[in-house]
Amino acid sequence: MLRRLLLTALAVVPLALATSPAEAGAAKCPTGVVCGALRVPLDRTGATPGSITVRFRLYKHTDASKPPLETIVAAEGGPGYSTLGSADSYLELFAPLRARHDVLVVDQRGTGSSHVIKCAPAQSYVGDAVENARLCGEQLGDQADLFTSAAAADDLAAVLDSLGVAKIDLYGDSYGSFFAQTFTVRHPDRVRALVLDGTYPASHLDPWYPTSAGSLLRNFRAVCQRSAATCPVAPSQMTALLAQLLDKVRAHPITGTAPDANGRESKVTIDADTLFTTVFEADTVPAIYREFPAAAVAALNGFDRPLLRLVGEENTAGGAGAYVGFSEGAYLAYACNDYPQLWDVHASFAQRQRQFDAAAAALTPGAFAPWTNAEWAHSSFNAFDYCIKWPAPTVAQPPIPPGATYPNTPTLIVNGDLDLRTDVPQAEQVHSQFPNSTMVVIPNIGHVTAISDADACSAAIVRRFVATLATGSTACTAQIPEHRLVGKYAETTADAVPAEVASPHDRSTVADRRAATVAVETVADVIDRWYAIPGYTGVGLFGGKFTMTTNYTLPFVTRVFKLDLVHERWTSDLSVTGSGKVPRGAGDARVVVSFTGAAKGSVKITWGSRQPRAMAHVTGTIDGRHVDLTAPAPSFW
Repeated sequence: MLRRLLLTALAVVPLALATSPAEAGAAKCPTGVVCGALRVPLDRTGATPGSITVRFRLYKHTDASKPPLETIVAAEGGPGYSTLGSADSYLELFAPLRARHDVLVVDQRGTGSSHVIKCAPAQSYVGDAVENARLCGEQLGDQADLFTSAAAADDLAAVLDSLGVAKIDLYGDSYGSFFAQTFTVRHPDRVRALVLDGTYPASHLDPWYPTSAGSLLRNFRAVCQRSAATCPVAPSQMTALLAQLLDKVRAHPITGTAPDANGRESKVTIDADTLFTTVFEADTVPAIYREFPAAAVAALNGFDRPLLRLVGEENTAGGAGAYVGFSEGAYLAYACNDYPQLWDVHASFAQRQRQFDAAAAALTPGAFAPWTNAEWAHSSFNAFDYCIKWPAPTVAQPPIPPGATYPNTPTLIVNGDLDLRTDVPQAEQVHSQFPNSTMVVIPNIGHVTAISDADACSAAIVRRFVATLATGSTACTAQIPEHRLVGKYAETTADAVPAEVASPHDRSTVADRRAATVAVETVADVIDRWYAIPGYTGVGLFGGKFTMTTNYTLPFVTRVFKLDLVHERWTSDLSVTGSGKVPRGAGDARVVVSFTGAAKGSVKITWGSRQPRAMAHVTGTIDGRHVDLTAPAPSFW
């Protein structure tokens, strides 16, 4: 969904630290952790009375023999996600620095355990989104304009005061980077080092997000170029491929059935809007980058099922889940108050609609090609009108005050070059605003780079910057593997691209080599589903079942994922069963499968899980013949 701007009030009120029994109880608060709750004014201007509780956890440094260094503060994204809920990820990111650095996580007002906003219709994602937003604003009443990045920044300053913390190292990812910019500009004396991961401007943000369309085309060309051996079209033809598919579904939407994100065979319609929603999720669902080109080619040739599944997975109905993890009401409050709108927020709803329509009509023709201006302005993914019925504010709290000077704070900006929601051009704008900033673009990575970093690259750069105020070597970025694209979707094994012979001991036929490719692609397809489905169990393109699990107590980069396949079918005529293990970071993946149908065999598939241009090695027997083959390896992000 979209992003969006508004307004501030300062008036610092002295506040005392209070500890909530629920937060500080021995059963809930681990040793070495301060679990706190601070009462802060709901409205620091005093216009709206009352206070709210902001909850936090301070994880103490582990080496008591030396004086502590600056406290590291991490800010979660959304807006609407609980930072306390993501504490383990931040502790893992900064683990090598924790000997001398405390780590502080704070739930922003309106999220998690800090007076979470509960707007049931909006949280359900059922019904008309604009009407659900109006109901949420109406429910909040005179508090609707008091959940802002500016107010939350002052809350953090109050928490720091209560803890006696003078200066911090501040890390924010996604919306957390927007908040981090807000805090740093408003409280520049409190920040020693600033890290913005997956960032976009907190001021001078264009409400149409005009760079996103160009970034989408550039990114698809890039993944095709980097996986040239398997990309089904030339990189220069990726734009034309998308345009051709758009023309097709505009004229005649594609309708059929395919597995949705929950593994249910469901009716799916591919039109310009559902296609838009799908491709613009590619920076958080890597399977889209990997699968879309081949799925588009297949659909243009009459084989719709791969594209129907991809679109069905990304357009599966479902709510936002438990409020404590994510609050859509908080998302609305921050987005509708902080982000720039395409109308006068003080105008009537009817006037706002006319102003929005006029802004859409005034767009430069072809500004978002290959999408039409109307498709861009009215896409359900962008949801540019989501806030059109949000209450008019009475308290002015812009994230960055008008005329504010960006401080000389040492700042690191890290951005994935395949990011779409906070794309590289937006990050470059932030880079231009902070005078003492360094920008590192991480290749082959989508939205947010240092959290869950399988290559231990961006995370190392971030930690080095916090420790030394310099990035040090960024050579590791050249070793981050590409997305290895699906070369061709085959409805039957006879249509598959054959694997390559690896040794003179191989006795395979062409049919055997096609079956080997299907076996590898079946395993790759299971791995692709990890980010595309909500749970751990899914189904194959043509049926079957898989599970993919891991040990969440281990650090992300050392986790090993266990795969179990039961009669998985990537083609209609080959059933694959087996199991194996895939390291999340560097290491060798090993999966053993047997298959029946178009061919019968049992093979071992091995590959380097984070090796650039990796090839899978396939050994075993197919229809009684010894095979020793290679095929492009699966990807795992």
